[in-house]
Amino acid sequence: MRKPTVDVLAVGALLCVSLYLTWTLFSFAREVDQLLLLEANMPAARSPKPTDSWSWIGNDHPVRLPIEERPVKMIVQESTHFPLSGPEAKDEWLWTATVGDGHVRLGKDMRMFAVAMFHQLHCLRGVRNALEKGWKNLHPARKGHINHCFNYLRQWALCSADVTLEPGDFMTRNFTVERAGATHTCVDWIPAYDFMRDQWRAWEKFRDEHNIPIHDDVT
Repeated sequence: MRKPTVDVLAVGALLCVSLYLTWTLFSFAREVDQLLLLEANMPAARSPKPTDSWSWIGNDHPVRLPIEERPVKMIVQESTHFPLSGPEAKDEWLWTATVGDGHVRLGKDMRMFAVAMFHQLHCLRGVRNALEKGWKNLHPARKGHINHCFNYLRQWALCSADVTLEPGDFMTRNFTVERAGATHTCVDWIPAYDFMRDQWRAWEKFRDEHNIPIHDDVT
């Protein structure tokens, strides 16, 4: 007499399992679709030509640092690091610099170049320093440098033209609670730091071999 009840329970259990599996497959399919869409919107990595294919004389050099430019996603978020002032501010901002003097030497004769990304970070460090010291306390030459940096950062923002949509009014946003912002497509910066470090070591070796005084290495 209990068999119908058992059958009903079995059917109910199977129905629950079926619904759960359907929901799981739907969720998985949605995640896969989002990943495929994200991948489709990612630009392809840019690989450089071999450095020995350039003479490094005059304009015969690449227009970009010869590294593979891999696209990455970055969530812009608030941080307790990199303050404008305070005992740790200078040291934390110094970590954005490269090993060496911020320049890169390329080619068999070690021709010197600046790199836009590190020029921009140099400018941000300079602006932070100026805000901490106060504009009226800066030397006129230093003021000219900061004016250059402000204009340079303005042009960089226009050049990158990042049109990622950022929901809401950021002027009314509670940055203490709402710490994460939009997700941006960027170029992976780690290869750039690695390349600059390796090239600085190569430059130090070249400088020693050619007896180049340290104070004459920035030209």
